[in-house]
Amino acid sequence: MPFRHAHWWVLSLFPLAALAFWPNYLSVLSTSPPSFHFHGITATMWLLLLAMQSWSIHHGHRRFHRANGLVSLALFPLFLAGGATIFVGMAQRHVSAATPFSAIWPPHLAWLDFVAVGGMAYFYFQALKQRRKIGPHASHLLATALFLMPPILGRLAPLLMGIDFSQPGAFERLGPSFHLGNGATAMIAFIIAVRAGRTNGRPFAIAGGLTLLSSLLFEFPGGTAAWKQLYVHAAAIPTWPMALAATLAGAGIGWAGWVAGKRPVPAGALPA
Repeated sequence: MPFRHAHWWVLSLFPLAALAFWPNYLSVLSTSPPSFHFHGITATMWLLLLAMQSWSIHHGHRRFHRANGLVSLALFPLFLAGGATIFVGMAQRHVSAATPFSAIWPPHLAWLDFVAVGGMAYFYFQALKQRRKIGPHASHLLATALFLMPPILGRLAPLLMGIDFSQPGAFERLGPSFHLGNGATAMIAFIIAVRAGRTNGRPFAIAGGLTLLSSLLFEFPGGTAAWKQLYVHAAAIPTWPMALAATLAGAGIGWAGWVAGKRPVPAGALPA
């Protein structure tokens, strides 16, 4: 069975995420906006689900594995809803120039989010559709974790680059750190793809390619004046209706994948 130790690799993201999000979220938890909590909780639960699915199937807990598969049908829409609240909140903070970071980077980062959400939606659909094929099902589901890595690695990169945020102009120099996070994620994805083989490695190769694409979109159109003028209108989107729309979209993706993966009815069989 493929990816026997994948749950340990997924769990290893948690200490990295804690370090990455400590300055701007975990250390100021009580004063952080509700959207941060919503997104943080749903992203954490998604990674935990991936780890539990990997562990359970490799330890023979098939009933528990199937039950968690059903849980994913509810969790994935909530994860998309959490991302939607972050998207609107970033636009609002950009318009108000709430911080030096928010004044510069949200229009660029929106394109990373677009690619990540699209990639996760596609891989989750495929994981459900191919749930009766062990290798493709596991690889598509595990590949969704790759889209959660750039925000983590991109926030850790300034430590390697020696950026001192107490110095003037530090936030203006963050562009390369996002590309470094994307590049590291793509490299990891391609290594997994090669090791997993042609069939099981394909989702990871696609994820790596999409991650590199998001770096290009980060600069163009992400850095253009036309896009920035358009992006400010996202701040006017009502947050919770947007979250509801994302929830419905996530539910639709889950339903479509589940139906696509049903066993075909034999020719001539009578309906139950």
